[in-house]
Amino acid sequence: MIQDQAREDIAFIRRAIEEGGAYASAGSPDMLVWGIAAALGYLGTYGFIRGWSPLPPGPLWAACIGLPWLFSLRRLFRRLIGSGIGGAVRGPMAQALSMLWLGCGVFLTTLSIAAMWTGEARSGWFNPVVAGVLGIAFFASASLSNLPWLRWIAIGWWIGELAVFALRHQPEALPLAAVLMLVLLAGPGLVLLQRRARRAT
Repeated sequence: MIQDQAREDIAFIRRAIEEGGAYASAGSPDMLVWGIAAALGYLGTYGFIRGWSPLPPGPLWAACIGLPWLFSLRRLFRRLIGSGIGGAVRGPMAQALSMLWLGCGVFLTTLSIAAMWTGEARSGWFNPVVAGVLGIAFFASASLSNLPWLRWIAIGWWIGELAVFALRHQPEALPLAAVLMLVLLAGPGLVLLQRRARRAT
C-alpha cells in the first residue's frame, strides 16, 4: 500500500516536471516576440534621444508593448471564440508557470504605463526593475520547468540589473537594455523554440 502510494507520488512529480518543461518550450515564441519588441523599443528610444529617429517613444512603446500582449493572449482569444474547445487541460505546473509569467507581465506593463504617464521613466530606475523582475521569473522557471540552465539566465539578468542601474542617468543604458532583451529573453526563447522543433521531429 505504501509502495503503491510512493509510486503514484513519484509518477505525479515526474509528470509535473515534464509538463513544466513542455510549457516552457511552448512559451518560447512569446519570449522571442517580447525580447525583440522590447529591444526595438529601447533602440528606438535611444535613436530618438540621439536625434536619429523622428518617432517619439510614446507611440513606439505603445506598439512594442501592445502587439506582444496581443500575441501572448492569442490562446485566450481562441478559447473565447470557441476554437480552443476540446484543447488539452493544463496541469498544476503549467498553470504555475503561466501565472508566474502573467503576473510579471502585468506588473511590468502597469508599472511602465505609470512611469511613462508621470515622466518617471526618465529617472532611470525602471529598467533595473525590469531586469530584476525578469531575473526572478527565470530563476523560478528553472525549478518549475526542470531547466537548470535558466538559472544562469536569471543571474545574467541580475548582473544586467546592476549594469543598467549604474548607467541609469546616461542614454547608453538604453542600448544595454536592448542587448539584455535580445540575449537574455529572445535568446532563451530561440533556444527553447529550437528544442521544441527537435522534439516535434
